[in-house]
Amino acid sequence: MRSTGGSGGLCPAAAGDAVALVELMQQLKEQSGLTYRQLEQRAAERGEVLARSTLADVLRRRTLPRAELLAVFLRACGCAEDEVGAWLAARQGIEERAAAGAGESSDAEEPLDAGEPPDADARPDGGEPAGAAAVPDTPRRNPFRSRRVLLSGAAALVALLLAVGIPLMTGDAAAPPEAAAKAPLPTGEVRIRPLRTPGLCLTDGRVLRERRYRTVAMQRTCAEAVPPQTHLTAAGAGRHRIQWTHRDHGKGCLVLLRESGLEGLLEPWDDCRAGGPAQLFRVEPAGGRTGAGGTAYRLRLSGEGAERCVTLGGDEPGATALARPCTGKDDQKFLIGPG
Repeated sequence: MRSTGGSGGLCPAAAGDAVALVELMQQLKEQSGLTYRQLEQRAAERGEVLARSTLADVLRRRTLPRAELLAVFLRACGCAEDEVGAWLAARQGIEERAAAGAGESSDAEEPLDAGEPPDADARPDGGEPAGAAAVPDTPRRNPFRSRRVLLSGAAALVALLLAVGIPLMTGDAAAPPEAAAKAPLPTGEVRIRPLRTPGLCLTDGRVLRERRYRTVAMQRTCAEAVPPQTHLTAAGAGRHRIQWTHRDHGKGCLVLLRESGLEGLLEPWDDCRAGGPAQLFRVEPAGGRTGAGGTAYRLRLSGEGAERCVTLGGDEPGATALARPCTGKDDQKFLIGPG
């Protein structure tokens, strides 16, 4: 492996637009000889966050990266602070020229989520090139990574609301339970949104438990929920699996955790086969009011001795999904629509 040593002769000031800057970032990564996983680890050693799935998406998209993310990436590549400053100045110049030419600020790629802890629990296979340093992990577990996308301006906000199916006018209509029971259940790629907070989606996220960071089910803004893609897959006898598919890390199905300190959390494992550990859910119409996503459902865990349903621990982004006794309250109701 080549050793890292700063910008390696690359000149960010020569980058005339976002595409050219991202191409230089790609060259810098190649010169560093570091894999996405290793860059993620180097950032974590500095107390910074650089999720490898986010970085991979930035280097693929050709849109201007966030300044914070760029700085963390450069430091992980071994750049000195004066080199980081030169790259950030080049980025700022591109942004200002784009704003002057278009009359508005340029699109921004994934923001760095300073609130998320370093991801120290990566999959061994991780979707990395051959020869990447492996990080030991629990067998069968397939933690995914989330990404964040920042949309700015009123037009972008409207587009986001339309994309996730949030009604632009308030006042959800009431629907009798018998009408809800007749609604067909969407399957395949879906979005699972809490009834109380339909601007959020059920997806993956990181929590610290038992001195380790774990990837578990939680709610995030729907703009941050992909990847992974969420699939509702039939498992027979009216039961379903909740499967997450990531372009880099493959697929994982939610499994109910029972270990001390983790009990009730739902974690994606890469064993989705019939008869495997994947948790089965009965997706049942829950009645009550509906939103733009249609019927409200509860996700009841199948095969559990006590009746337990997927329950959200709060209404804010980052609240975890937990298996709790079924109550029929709105914190156990979800809108399920096409992804």
